[in-house]
Amino acid sequence: MINVYLFDLDDTLIDSRIYAKLYQPVLQVVKDKTGLTGEKLDKQARLLGLAKNKYGRWDTGDLCRELGLLEEYYKELNKLIAIVPVLHDAVEKVFRKLKNKGGRIGIVSNSQSRTINTYVLKYNLGDYVDFIFSPDDAGCRKDDDNYWKILIKKEKLNPETCLIIGDNEQEDIKIPQKFGFKTVHLKTPTDLGTVQ
Repeated sequence: MINVYLFDLDDTLIDSRIYAKLYQPVLQVVKDKTGLTGEKLDKQARLLGLAKNKYGRWDTGDLCRELGLLEEYYKELNKLIAIVPVLHDAVEKVFRKLKNKGGRIGIVSNSQSRTINTYVLKYNLGDYVDFIFSPDDAGCRKDDDNYWKILIKKEKLNPETCLIIGDNEQEDIKIPQKFGFKTVHLKTPTDLGTVQ
C-alpha cells in the first residue's frame, strides 16, 4: 500500500517556463555584478563545473550560487513568481486528497532547497508537504543512484510503499525503479489530477 508520495518539482508541480522568463533578467544581474557575458560567462560557468541544460541555457540558480549571487537570484525569482502564476492547477487538490488519506508528501527535485521552499511558501503548500529533498541534501542530482540511496536513508523510506510522480523518464522513473519505488510518469501536467 502506498503511503508516501514523492513529487518532482519542475514540469510536474511547477511550470518550468518561468525559468525561461527568468533567464535574461538573471543574466543581466550577472553582467552588472561580475561583468561576465557571452563567451567569458560560458567559459567561467564551465570552469565552475556547470553544464547547459536541454534548452541550451545555464541553470541560473546554479550559476548564481557558484558566482556568489544567490541573494540576487532569489530577488529576481520572487519578483517573477509574484506576477506569473506557475503552480499547475491540480496540485493543491491532489495534495489535499493524499493528506486526507493519511499520506506523507515529499518534493524530490534537482532544484535547490531554497527554490523549492520559495514555491511551497508562495503557494501555501506547507500544510501538505512533509519534507523536501534536493541536491543540497544528497550532494548529487537525481540522475545519480546515490541521490535515491541517501533519500531512502534520510527519510527512512520503504520504496515499495512510495510512489514517485514526475515528468523525466530517466530521473523520475527508471532510476528510482531500480530501488523498488513505484512510479507514475506524467506526460502532461493535466495527468497530475489522476494521482490517487
